[in-house]
Amino acid sequence: MKAIASRKNSSPRRTALSVGSNLAGDYTNRMAEIQESIALRAYQLFEDRGCVDGGDLEDWFRAESEILLPISFSIDEVDGRLITRAHVPLPTVDDIEVQLEDQRIIICDRGPICVNGPDRIILCRVFNAVELPEPIDWTTAEITFHDGLLEIAAPKLSGDDQVAAA
Repeated sequence: MKAIASRKNSSPRRTALSVGSNLAGDYTNRMAEIQESIALRAYQLFEDRGCVDGGDLEDWFRAESEILLPISFSIDEVDGRLITRAHVPLPTVDDIEVQLEDQRIIICDRGPICVNGPDRIILCRVFNAVELPEPIDWTTAEITFHDGLLEIAAPKLSGDDQVAAA
């Protein structure tokens, strides 16, 4: 999968994926930024329609589809491990942050990215959370990113491991 986005700010970035379980505050702030961007774009669409009431949901969904880049997921179980694959339309590993929790994976960008639209440049975002079917041991997860494919492999927690982790 070829990346469809480029970085707005080309300053040096970290070269490894961020992985952890204590990043909730940072991700909450990112989600708030993204929602604010969507709200602003939805209001622009409302204004473009002449401020006529009745199309608020259409404006919001269109704004979401313009700002959030899609991520597709697949989850497989192989030899007691959950293997999650995500097609992420970002150019490099430097543009991605990953948060792993017992039963959730959150993937987001490290800041807005530029996408050439038909009539303007659009600042887009990547943010997606996927619930896992079973708890995993995120501390031993293996993560790779190559050509837009993010792969996360982590052992499933057994019943005893879940009790110990609680």
